[in-house]
Amino acid sequence: MEEETTQEQQQWSLLPREILITIAKCLNKTTATAARVDTLRLRSVCKSWRSSIPTFKQQQETLHFPLSLPFPISPNPNHNLRGRFSLAQSSIYFLQPAPSSPSSSSSKSSSLPWLLRVEEKDADKGRWKPLNPLSKVSTDSIPKWFPKSLNLLDLRFSQIGVAYSIRFVHEDARTTGSNKEDEEDWTTMRIKTLMQQSSSLRVDATLAEEFKSTLILRVAVSLSPWSGGDDYAIMAIHNQGKLGFYKLGDEKWILISDESKYHDVVHHRGKFYAVDYQGGAVVIDSDLKAKQTVPPLPGRGCGPRGGQIKFLVKSGDDHLYLVDKFLGSKSVHLEVYKLNETNKKWERVNHLNDQVFFVGDDCCFSVSTQDFPALKGNCIYFPLTCYNFYGEEDFCDGVQDLENGKCGPVELFQPDHMPMFTLPTWLKSKPPASKK
Repeated sequence: MEEETTQEQQQWSLLPREILITIAKCLNKTTATAARVDTLRLRSVCKSWRSSIPTFKQQQETLHFPLSLPFPISPNPNHNLRGRFSLAQSSIYFLQPAPSSPSSSSSKSSSLPWLLRVEEKDADKGRWKPLNPLSKVSTDSIPKWFPKSLNLLDLRFSQIGVAYSIRFVHEDARTTGSNKEDEEDWTTMRIKTLMQQSSSLRVDATLAEEFKSTLILRVAVSLSPWSGGDDYAIMAIHNQGKLGFYKLGDEKWILISDESKYHDVVHHRGKFYAVDYQGGAVVIDSDLKAKQTVPPLPGRGCGPRGGQIKFLVKSGDDHLYLVDKFLGSKSVHLEVYKLNETNKKWERVNHLNDQVFFVGDDCCFSVSTQDFPALKGNCIYFPLTCYNFYGEEDFCDGVQDLENGKCGPVELFQPDHMPMFTLPTWLKSKPPASKK
């Protein structure tokens, strides 16, 4: 049996170079980050494959993140802030030990995929920054035992989402070569300053205006925004819920004229969709005009309707969902609506079939239990404000189970799913076996 396996490996290693290059080109039709990972895995199979298959950089010239974008989106006469925006891309993966790897086992906890999110800083030099999976905040919870390199042949990599965020880079950082962008972005630092000032009731008005100009709430990116084009386009929610559009290569942003205040924006079926604080949805096509496609949720008045925060989620079956988040003093729950494009309305749903939603602060994505059977379907995971033993505010991973209606910390309501959010022990390097 062992001899047959060796012969099979030898046959695979003898594949012609032309076939291997064709396979590599097929990989490049996915996103840049996924293609890079797949190319690494392909080249690591054996020496002959590594010498035949070009590196990802050699195969094609692609966009390298972060990208510089013009600042501001809309002019603000109340300050003289100078700088640029920086568009960062992060990829969300599920990692599992390969069935044949020594780390794999039959236990449910080890079969659960680990949720990993990384932001590309300099892929050519192998520089990546780990992020909290459900927010753009850097994580500092990587322990010392975490391996410095991963053998991609021992892991099953599945890219389940791509997220984008825009940060402001001050002119001083650009001219001095400061690495502050790698540590803590300018807008986050100003938030802390304003919070300190507000506690003493002495808020700097100019600083507040600068902050409003740099704050980008949500971002949607498309390589072909208008169903067949080839323009890299960005739609962003800025300045208290307004929409701005930018096409790569343009000198400035285009403002989308509309009076609504938007919570989320996505690119879906060749168009940009945005949802406002009342649950009303608009579609933005190539004419860059916001046209209402779904009326607001039931209610009265001009205030928010339903919950306080609205999210848009594209499901794996190519449908668009609205997740409405209700925030109480020490409680939270979610309601879900599905877009009925024929009748142009949101329809309340109490089930997601085999779908699992992940609703983050700056990105939303979904997976199917058919692809990841260890997961529990009909659930929504999201960042949750918790309270520790001393009653102090803290943050944890939350879950809403639409099947039984329970909502709260994953650690309490689905403790068997906690390995999805914590570093798996199967990644821990094992000491070499002692020689007898």
